[in-house]
Amino acid sequence: MICFTASDLRPVLIEARSHACPVILVKDQGVYMLPERSDAPANGQPRQIAYAVGCNPDTVPFDEWWNRALAEFGGDDFAEYFDHDNAIFDRVINDGWNLEIRADASHLYLDAVEPGA
Repeated sequence: MICFTASDLRPVLIEARSHACPVILVKDQGVYMLPERSDAPANGQPRQIAYAVGCNPDTVPFDEWWNRALAEFGGDDFAEYFDHDNAIFDRVINDGWNLEIRADASHLYLDAVEPGA
């Protein structure tokens, strides 16, 4: 299971909703989510990106984040698009719940979980 904290993910989801664009889950150099469109190029601010816990290549040693991503998602890089209005994102934005993602051979499963639960 991969987890995104509400504090990291909330700005990404809010930006995706402000642009009415998909939220993208990416596995390549780490595991992260970002809005498909961003104000970043126009306003000079960095693009909103939320890394999964333990999967940020800037703060976690390569072998650690790589093995964590490999164990959950396999070896191939990918990008998966989610509707910005997905009701599960309401729990993250409005209630401060974290987002957990699990995978099997053919599906991704998203679940909002109360912090500390």
